[in-house]
Amino acid sequence: MSVTTEPNKIAKLNTKLWRTDTKALVGGVILGIVSMLLQQVSMRIDSAIWTPLIILGGITWATLTGLITLIFRQPAGIIMGETQAVIAIATGLSPVALFFIPANGLSSAAYSLVAWKLSMEKWSHHFLAQLVTNIVGNICVGYGLYVILKLPLKVVIISSSITAAAGVIGATILTKTIADRLHKAGLV
Repeated sequence: MSVTTEPNKIAKLNTKLWRTDTKALVGGVILGIVSMLLQQVSMRIDSAIWTPLIILGGITWATLTGLITLIFRQPAGIIMGETQAVIAIATGLSPVALFFIPANGLSSAAYSLVAWKLSMEKWSHHFLAQLVTNIVGNICVGYGLYVILKLPLKVVIISSSITAAAGVIGATILTKTIADRLHKAGLV
């Protein structure tokens, strides 16, 4: 077994914010559909527990937002997010699905900016990227909870905070672990 001193390939990708090759663009669309399928299951489980609290859906969303943005860059991250949002609206996934459009686009852009500036080799880098992503996304969806569901502001803040906290913790662990394994396997 040989030991390589080559830096993490994902870190090398961080010099580019934008990728317009076919692999990245098609990957964004395909993974947007995959994301939607995973969201259909996780959001329904969350709805069975309590509609405003989106724990599994939030972790799934944040993990996929991070991975796609990290691996394929922009505009693939935004394409993935907006594909997921449009399908969520069309299928009636959530009463606040309309707010997934700004949440997904802005969150992916936020993740990109952090990943562009940091090497994404450390846990703290993934944590910071997910923190920014989840705050941005949950502000957008929280506004939807307030406007569409007419929930009291206190409930919106508590719900969004719990969802964001779960998303940051869960997605940081999953994104870093999966990205490292994809790198180790030579897939990125």
